[in-house]
Amino acid sequence: GPLSKGDVAPDFTVDLASGGSFNLSENKGKVVLINIWATWCGPCVGEMPAFERLNADYGDDVSIVCVNSMEDRGTVDSFIKENGYTFPVAYDEEGQMNNLYPTDGIPYTVIVGKDGAITDIEVGANDADTQYMLYKSKIDDALK
Repeated sequence: GPLSKGDVAPDFTVDLASGGSFNLSENKGKVVLINIWATWCGPCVGEMPAFERLNADYGDDVSIVCVNSMEDRGTVDSFIKENGYTFPVAYDEEGQMNNLYPTDGIPYTVIVGKDGAITDIEVGANDADTQYMLYKSKIDDALK
């Protein structure tokens, strides 16, 4: 069933659009924000500037990875290029995340504490400024 706060976040490896890959267990000791999104999802696209700001704010203390849900690489690459985003975006063409992180809707955002346990789960999104403040407070809590 769906994940809950306190659950150990399921490990995964995804290919990054910028090259290389992201592996969750390799980021133990950091706070990790995992976002599952798609280009056709208006609220997903709308909150993206929040991740750009958060990535700049926290640097190496926090790992952000926005995993695209089941679109082809060309679609994802074009989206990143058009928007000039620099935070880590990953591909999931096969939908592995749907099995590991089941959700009724996207965007679906999971914050993982330094110990690998989930500290927060958010489904849906408002505007980027609202989401920025929300994620910032949740990340700050997890960093304490």
